[in-house]
Amino acid sequence: MKQSERWTRLNRNITLDTKHMKVYQDSVKLPSGLVIKDYSVVSLPSGVVVVATTPEGELIVQSEYKYAIDQTILNLPSGSVELGEAPIEVAQRELFEETGYQAEYFELIRTLYEYPSKATHVIHIVRGVNASKVRGTTHESTEQISNIRAVTADELRSSGESFNATYTIAALSLTLPEFVT
Repeated sequence: MKQSERWTRLNRNITLDTKHMKVYQDSVKLPSGLVIKDYSVVSLPSGVVVVATTPEGELIVQSEYKYAIDQTILNLPSGSVELGEAPIEVAQRELFEETGYQAEYFELIRTLYEYPSKATHVIHIVRGVNASKVRGTTHESTEQISNIRAVTADELRSSGESFNATYTIAALSLTLPEFVT
């Protein structure tokens, strides 16, 4: 692929700096010479989404309340990558904490940019194989996770439930497309 001409950052101001995100207002010069004085960029922690299945091929799913949309959605185990952590380590931890399952084998499938026009973070898709329930869950104070279960593709389709988060649909499309509902 041919490399496009790059934009030039002329200035950067931090407009929001919290534990959970940074928002920058950049002044940029495009290759055409056009200057945009208020181009926003968001920096969030990178994340991991875990596509884990049992020895029988059932997918481990959960219902999770998401404050920003004020809804409980069908989801996969996921979490933020802390500085210095490897995606597979995060996947192992999140699967264990959120669901009580441990998998025998983990593989990094792909790393994707979620919104590369405006956001710098990435989503790591990790596949977990032969997961078994070994204990109860340990949720963070901000997590409202319920209805953790292992389902077949047919059970999921017949339930009428569907995934609505782009990172979840992307993860399933790349690993187990039969579960995309």
